[in-house]
Amino acid sequence: MFVKDFGFDPQHVIDAAKRVAADAPTQVAEGFGRLVRDASPERLKQLMGSPVRKPLLDGIFWQMPKQLDQRHAQGVTTSIRWCLTGRTDGGVDTYQLELEDGRARVIRGGDGPDPRLTVTLDAVDFLRLVSGNLDPMQAYFKGEIALAGDIMVAAKLATLFRMPGAGGGAGDEPDGGNGRR
Repeated sequence: MFVKDFGFDPQHVIDAAKRVAADAPTQVAEGFGRLVRDASPERLKQLMGSPVRKPLLDGIFWQMPKQLDQRHAQGVTTSIRWCLTGRTDGGVDTYQLELEDGRARVIRGGDGPDPRLTVTLDAVDFLRLVSGNLDPMQAYFKGEIALAGDIMVAAKLATLFRMPGAGGGAGDEPDGGNGRR
């Protein structure tokens, strides 16, 4: 009725809104990745030394379960503790990521069960890591990331999470994962 009388198709508008909403998390993550990439190290350090640090880290960890690739996480049960250094008071922000058979949850603080892996890094490097602007292997070999516990869990992390700011999860690279662009 509306189409005939006014040239307006409500279903078309609803479908278009659904497509935009479905793309929003990827667009936000890609925007975040660009912001981190383009910010100077001094600016990122200033940001992580400000009152924005806690809500920013909370937001990133709140999003982690939503980025879990459930197909790759099926049958995986593990616990990863993230210790983020670089606070102005010398303290450490701790988050624990619990994975259980395709599901994930995050616990703020160190109150969770003993982790299989503990990842320690500066919060600025963490921002660079989760935005796809820091290669975890290079950072590990440069001493920017410290691992304690089962390092095979660390090796599996890249396949368990989609990183929209970095072009998707493992095997989702534009080149099909063959190293060519």
